[in-house]
Amino acid sequence: MSFDLNSLPNDIEELKKIIILENLKYQEELRNQKLKESEYLDQIERLKIQLFGRRTEKWSQIEKDQGILFNEIESSLQEESPEPEETSLFTPVKSHTRKKTGRKPFPEYLPRITMLHDIPESEKICSCGHELTRIGEESSEKLDIIPAKIQVEVHIRPKYACKKCEGTSDETLPVVKIAPVSNQIAEKSMLSSGFLAYTLTQKFADALPFYRQTGILQRSGVEISRSTLSNTAIQVYEKLSPMLEDVRKELFKSKYLQIDETILQVLNEPGKSNTSKSYMWVIRGFIREKPVVLYHYEPSRSAKFLEEWIGDFEGIIQTDGFESYDSLLKTKPRILHAGCWNHARRRFFEILKVDSKNAQAQWIVKEIGKLYAVESKTKEEKLSSEEHLKLRQSESKPIVHEIRSWMNKRILEVAPKIFDGKSSLVSCRPVAKASNLFRSS
Repeated sequence: MSFDLNSLPNDIEELKKIIILENLKYQEELRNQKLKESEYLDQIERLKIQLFGRRTEKWSQIEKDQGILFNEIESSLQEESPEPEETSLFTPVKSHTRKKTGRKPFPEYLPRITMLHDIPESEKICSCGHELTRIGEESSEKLDIIPAKIQVEVHIRPKYACKKCEGTSDETLPVVKIAPVSNQIAEKSMLSSGFLAYTLTQKFADALPFYRQTGILQRSGVEISRSTLSNTAIQVYEKLSPMLEDVRKELFKSKYLQIDETILQVLNEPGKSNTSKSYMWVIRGFIREKPVVLYHYEPSRSAKFLEEWIGDFEGIIQTDGFESYDSLLKTKPRILHAGCWNHARRRFFEILKVDSKNAQAQWIVKEIGKLYAVESKTKEEKLSSEEHLKLRQSESKPIVHEIRSWMNKRILEVAPKIFDGKSSLVSCRPVAKASNLFRSS
């Protein structure tokens, strides 16, 4: 603090005012400096945890004495459930208890082949001389499997011709008549449609690469190269691409979409190294109340292609916190951009890693845990879509409203430009987006 002595007033009261004002400025600067230091220290702690700490987001790893927050339902069930009278669910062993698993019955729709194991006819006579009577039986089921059966389809097209006139009676007709070649997905391919469906399902649904499939075929004495399978797969895609476009258009007629992108490495892609990142974009929606998932490949993480795809879409689009979604969707007034509760929770969980006693972070993580419990209840009870909606409206919606009230209060309390590392408006943004799914119309 420096002053030009000649500029200072001679009046004592005026000098006191100057001193008080300068002291207030100093205190404000000191407070801002401490906030910045706290932010930097928290960032250092987060980076240390990210590099050297546990990756789990289980509550018990942060605060063992608070571990019941996400097990409230399980704890209450254990307290309220009566003791079993006869059969226990657990079998005592030497050092712990082990849950009885039991065998699940095989599905009824699987065909049954009866295999009778009978005693010889000579043993069906009693020692007293009388014939034994069948009084019952014991049965057991064993699951059997018949490996993929490889066969060759021989397509025969008979040829017909007139031996009398040899086709001269009508020159407009062909001399020889023969049935046309049957429609094929892959033209001039030696692989049937069933074979193509099988190999493509193995590759894309079961993650079995073509080189492994060729090895499996070789064990059966069939030589099919990887290039043949790859080229045929491309032909199938080209034939089905019009249908894919129809699915995309129908998908965007849905009122609720989920969009996410994941890293994908592509080998030998023109203009890119094998170690560069490409992306598979996944869009999930509903067509006639049935879930549909659309996969779309892009060489970059840019969401520009969505601009054309979205078009006149009106409804809810749920994404993670990737900035490109914000840039794209904020210009679409007819779209409500919803976030993900998992990403919202993660922000506060990171705060707990640095400050496990932070009451506000504990509260919000606990409330989000209640939402998870509702979804777990849906899966356990195998509720229908209508029942799931009613459960969310009755149990989840009040929780979300409570979270939104808390968030709005925090926004008013915390200055927009202040970040102390423990009560951040940045952490509130994903909560606001996630709660958009429950916004009333």
